[in-house]
Amino acid sequence: MKTLVVYYSRTGNTRLIGNEIAAALGADVEELKDKKNRKGPIGFLMAGREAMKGLPTELEALDHDPAAYDLVLVGSPVWAGSLCPPVRTFLTQQHADLKQVAWFSTCGSEDGSSASKAFSQMTEVSGRPPECTLALGPKAIKADHAEALAAFLGKINRQCPAK
Repeated sequence: MKTLVVYYSRTGNTRLIGNEIAAALGADVEELKDKKNRKGPIGFLMAGREAMKGLPTELEALDHDPAAYDLVLVGSPVWAGSLCPPVRTFLTQQHADLKQVAWFSTCGSEDGSSASKAFSQMTEVSGRPPECTLALGPKAIKADHAEALAAFLGKINRQCPAK
């Protein structure tokens, strides 16, 4: 199965998890690049405000065509309890080309519960239900998340068998 991992990462947490998933699956990787400057305290505040309002953003051109993949795993940080604008924009632009999807998220809640709203938003925007989801809080991101990652990858392998 041809697989693509797509993610946006402001601080590096979602990038870390996305790259681990891609390495485990032998997948191609697409890091979304926002044309807005999201650095520093002002960037942080504006990012949260735009996420809460469900606003899109402008992305740089993609290196990979999502339509060429059987499965696209999409990763987003949770900002102000919501889906981040770069991932919202990607899903809005690419929804018609996505076949099978899975969601992963990095978030501030230790148990990953704050990701549920972002996952619902991802499903709504893309029009695709995920094959499975993975939410990791700060301790899991910084410490050992191998068990949670293995369970997520196992679900993908069972629910999205190679064609």
